[in-house]
Amino acid sequence: MYTINRSIAIIRIKQPFVDWANELPDAGIKSSLDDFKTDCLAVLIPDYDTDEDAIEYINQIYEDIFIEELYGWCTEEAWFPQDRTNEMFWQWGHSKISMTALYADVLPSENGSLANKIRENSLIN
Repeated sequence: MYTINRSIAIIRIKQPFVDWANELPDAGIKSSLDDFKTDCLAVLIPDYDTDEDAIEYINQIYEDIFIEELYGWCTEEAWFPQDRTNEMFWQWGHSKISMTALYADVLPSENGSLANKIRENSLIN
């Protein structure tokens, strides 16, 4: 295993997201917050030393993360909330930051190990 030069943001859904999902026109069985806890979105972000710096970065890319989460539940964009602000993003979800990311799957390749190729691209310490 190798430590990679990235942090990980785990995006976790809050109740307002669940309420939106349950109000969708094609919502069959109602979901609970527990249903959303089993599969959280993990986002590789640049390597940061503090949660505050990582959150600042997430604030810059929140729209993309928000859309990804919405698409994970519904592919009909017309049903998406229309005024998706940064404030709404944080009301509908929160993030757990991990400052350490490990790369565990190192497979051989024709021109040396995959780990060597990744090292060449500056992902691994």
